[in-house]
Amino acid sequence: MTTQILQHLDRLDASLNTLFERLLQEDPSYLDKKLSPERWSVYEVMQHLMLSEGNSLKYLRKKTLGMRQLKTAGFQAGFRIWLLEMVMRSPIKFKAPKGAGVEVFVAVESFAALSGQWQKQREELRQFLSELPLEIFDKEVYRHPRSGMLSIGGMLRFFQVHFDRHGKQIERILKEVKPL
Repeated sequence: MTTQILQHLDRLDASLNTLFERLLQEDPSYLDKKLSPERWSVYEVMQHLMLSEGNSLKYLRKKTLGMRQLKTAGFQAGFRIWLLEMVMRSPIKFKAPKGAGVEVFVAVESFAALSGQWQKQREELRQFLSELPLEIFDKEVYRHPRSGMLSIGGMLRFFQVHFDRHGKQIERILKEVKPL
């Protein structure tokens, strides 16, 4: 694994730990509260992020089996992740891709269970990436549903900007559901 990939993973994990510490300060009843049926709760936002990362890991496991057919990531892949980051930082709303939205959300047993599951998934990602040959990190191996093919570094950059975007959403939800 490259130093840059390790830095991306460390930043993602630090962001996740900060979120967990923040949410531990809240009354657990606020984490499952929704203002309306079409809006998400904090738990649903967390599930969306987890599903997005988990589905990406499943895709990556499958895609890395055929390394010979992979194209080297170049300018276009770099441009795609840059554009994706710009769009994700904008106020534009997007519908969650199939497999990462309300149709697959489940009732959350507890914050501890959900956060533990997410932490385990992140550890699996780190372990999987650590076992990959170095040459794969320069390949277009990850398909983002809207941006197309990216490198693993591009995928991790997407994870971060996606996490940051939904972190702001979580803060908005908490402000709205807590009594004055």
